[in-house]
Amino acid sequence: MKQMLHDMHHLWQTKLSFKMAASFLLLLLLLVLILPWLPLPFAPNHLDLDHLFSPPFPGANTSEATHWLGTDVLGRDVLTEMLYGARTGLFISIPVVVLATAIGLVLGAAAGFYGDTRLKTSRATLLLLPLLLSLLFYLGIYLPLQIRKYELDRNDIVLCWAMLLVITSVMLLGLRPLLQKVSWFSHKKTFPLDMVVMRLIEIVSSVPWLILVLVLASFMPSSVMLLSTILILTYWTTTARLARAEMLRIKAMPYMEAGYSMGFTKARLLLKEALPNLLGPVLIAVSYGIAGLLTLESTLSFLSIGLPPTVVSWGRTITGIRSNTAAWWLVAFPGGFLALTVLALQIFSYSLQSILRKKKL
Repeated sequence: MKQMLHDMHHLWQTKLSFKMAASFLLLLLLLVLILPWLPLPFAPNHLDLDHLFSPPFPGANTSEATHWLGTDVLGRDVLTEMLYGARTGLFISIPVVVLATAIGLVLGAAAGFYGDTRLKTSRATLLLLPLLLSLLFYLGIYLPLQIRKYELDRNDIVLCWAMLLVITSVMLLGLRPLLQKVSWFSHKKTFPLDMVVMRLIEIVSSVPWLILVLVLASFMPSSVMLLSTILILTYWTTTARLARAEMLRIKAMPYMEAGYSMGFTKARLLLKEALPNLLGPVLIAVSYGIAGLLTLESTLSFLSIGLPPTVVSWGRTITGIRSNTAAWWLVAFPGGFLALTVLALQIFSYSLQSILRKKKL
């Protein structure tokens, strides 16, 4: 981590493009955090029916609040929609990328480190694992989505997660040790983790995400939580592949072999030696992932898929061009803001990637 911060500081001092991109991203993040407290003349989703498709940059001879970047088909202020669209995009893409990266990092790194022959676990654990995964899906994902669908008490979602935590703790700390007292359940078997993870990646990658979103949207109402859940469950595969490949490279390094020869445990080698060296590639993957998800969220909003129509987004603003092809400002301003954000993320990622590539040579 210290080395990564040192590399970023070096890039900040020596590379102007990285400095500009990082400054833009920091200012954008600060903007979306303080946006609700900014004195904007119009609220998001405010309808000004007297000014439909107003062009941008009006004259100054008016006492009314001015739509500086124009309005859309319903009189919503484009400036406000553009700023809150950035807030929506980042508030969806960053948590999704963080959670998907965590899943991909754990599965990919474990698959690369243990392979098909180095992970041995008891039959009791193999028996409880499918049950735990089923509970995770039912209590952690399915029931919260149903609660959101029927607009029930939000505290019920917390209750579901609390039940999941309690049941998991009872199964791992109570039932598992109890089963292991029986000799048949305590017998350890080799678990082909690499094969299982790779087959799971192939299965998830073979399902087109757009088809999956359309299928789920056909019988479930659009919501931010549903879209985020779908993206998390399908977006981890790229990070998992990267983490697995990097772990295979790191596992063959001399310091890992030295650790084995000195008698270090697998857990120590994995947590203190291997995983810290994965932070650089994973950070690059996170940057690229945020850029991709910002574009994806805007595309889905433009197609009126995934997000409710009341959620402010860049794609929803751009889709107003369908009603009036002469309203160029509906595409130019939110589209330009999106392009600048993605470009800054790409420059940030490419700069880090270039410095990591030089270290490997």
